[in-house]
Amino acid sequence: MRIIAICPEAHVGDANHWMMALGDSVEAWESTFATVGWRAGSAGQAVASWDATDDWMAAVLGVPVRPEGDTDNVINMAGAVRAQALVVLYDPASGDPVPQASASTILILPGEPMAMAAAAGLVRIDD
Repeated sequence: MRIIAICPEAHVGDANHWMMALGDSVEAWESTFATVGWRAGSAGQAVASWDATDDWMAAVLGVPVRPEGDTDNVINMAGAVRAQALVVLYDPASGDPVPQASASTILILPGEPMAMAAAAGLVRIDD
């Protein structure tokens, strides 16, 4: 399922550690939220989109666990836990409105990424 993940600028570091804990490769996920190119109100937002597996979606709201492959303890697990505590996972089937991006939530929104970005109130930052 295609998703868009929206992370407030102030939480990018912790969110990248959370993504590494959820992913199957530290290197593949360490820069998930690399560029703050959007805003919601006055808060800068980093955005990423990918095809999420059912297993990944099921793990989103669970307590992050250090992957076996992180033998060098690269992942800051305290940061991963802090980020996970900010996560709002939207269920399009609920009929609820799309949650709005803010400075205090990490949104996981299933659906077409650009449509979901607009529905969440994101605006591109002009360079």
